[in-house]
Amino acid sequence: MSKKSKKKGAFIIEREYIDDQRIIEPEHLKLEEVDMSGRWGVLVLPRTIEEFNHSLYEEIKNHPRGRNIHKCWQCGNCTAACPVAEENPLFNPRYFIHIVKMGYKLELEKFKDYIYLCGSCGRCSEVCPKGVDPSGVMEAIGTVLRRYKL
Repeated sequence: MSKKSKKKGAFIIEREYIDDQRIIEPEHLKLEEVDMSGRWGVLVLPRTIEEFNHSLYEEIKNHPRGRNIHKCWQCGNCTAACPVAEENPLFNPRYFIHIVKMGYKLELEKFKDYIYLCGSCGRCSEVCPKGVDPSGVMEAIGTVLRRYKL
């Protein structure tokens, strides 16, 4: 694979959550005669989110299966126990709950197709220490997204 065809920032952990235009990979970068090109010179520009939509969160919280979303403290047990997340790293219940709680509607739109991958096996709900019922929250998110036609 040539350097030109390689995906920018391919080595970055959770790379799929970073937009390409935010990654800067200078071809030649020297610092005091030390070549810092490649992996060491990569910069990730900060992301600024200006639009928040908390109505989505309120709707999910009012859904019978999403009523405990407010209890989530982002421990990640749901994602760690999820067989779908193991096979598809873009399916991340912890992250979906986070972006809903924060009101990042545009971010949720980017990952909307992955939300429907949930098989409702309930493993996430079994391991949740706060009783959030992530499986139910995923169902509620999907229901609300269909209502919004996102």
